[in-house]
Amino acid sequence: MRVLFFTVFLIVSCSQDEVIEEQTLKVFEEQKIRFDSGLINNENEITRTIGSGRVVLKKIEFPVTGNFHRANAIITLKSIGDPWDKSGSFFILPEADLDNLNEVTSLELLRFITPFGVGHFNNKENIQKLKPSYIPRWEDDITWEEDISHLLPVLKDQVWVGLYIDTWSNQGWSVDVSFKFDEYYTKTNKPLKTIFPLLNTTPMFPGQSGYDKFASEPITKKFKLAKDHENVRLYYLTTGHGGHSGGDEFVKRLNVISLNDKVIKKFIPWRDDCASFRRFNPSSGVWTTEAEWKGVIIEERIASSDYSRSGWCPGSKVTPEIIELGKLLKGEHSISISIPEAQITTEEFFNFWNVSAYIIY
Repeated sequence: MRVLFFTVFLIVSCSQDEVIEEQTLKVFEEQKIRFDSGLINNENEITRTIGSGRVVLKKIEFPVTGNFHRANAIITLKSIGDPWDKSGSFFILPEADLDNLNEVTSLELLRFITPFGVGHFNNKENIQKLKPSYIPRWEDDITWEEDISHLLPVLKDQVWVGLYIDTWSNQGWSVDVSFKFDEYYTKTNKPLKTIFPLLNTTPMFPGQSGYDKFASEPITKKFKLAKDHENVRLYYLTTGHGGHSGGDEFVKRLNVISLNDKVIKKFIPWRDDCASFRRFNPSSGVWTTEAEWKGVIIEERIASSDYSRSGWCPGSKVTPEIIELGKLLKGEHSISISIPEAQITTEEFFNFWNVSAYIIY
């Protein structure tokens, strides 16, 4: 099932391509994502609701054309009662076996983190008193847009896509999701690419839990090339989770990526700009701290949403790290992902890492 909206553009010419129109494919409209332990999974030929309502799958059909040059995934979200910051993912199941979802490696199109209660809590009296002076108002919703043009080879025919939010609220979230395509009359032949999903540790499906095994060993995944390939790339998304000040959510942890047992990338995923999302976080907890300035003690408010985190902020999307693998020869290769200082889940801290990766060649 598909709903297409067309907007005709003035033709813009360049030496090789001409833009002719923009197409939008709406996937979810005011889709409710909420937790209900008594919810019976809804299954039909088009949609499935699983995981007590925290995951919705939908079969869609992409527009038939060979001329798409650019693609974007767009998500607009607002709270309908959930006050918390939660992991979210919009993904595709390239070769879905819906009866064995725990064995399917999903291809993540856009990872996002819900802000604290955007839209729902704006007008509550106690919330208004906490609004900092540097924002004009609480926002009614939040929108993320991600360029996924490099994934055009799998955005075709009929596929299952999914929307997941790690909510434990029986009220949850309302979400709109769409694809936007720019179509060209193309005078050049663009080479087809292969996308190979490697792994996804996000606990989206029933029976899965937060992945805390990085504390004991890396994850290694193998892939095989039928011939030599130039310009192979790894797309890598990583976010650390686990509450309280000493959990992996709030502590810097090194991520190490190796190709065929050789380290090719080391970095610490970290966001220290979280205060810039304050207008989307009305229900964030707020504390008063004290600072000294010229001998005077000044009281200052700081919100939970302001604190720096392991690769994300409440209200942010998560952009993948793009790692150039260069030329790879025909045969079997392995990618290994290690977070050597990751912590296991304990009674005090619930530590886990949502990591996904895919290869393009």
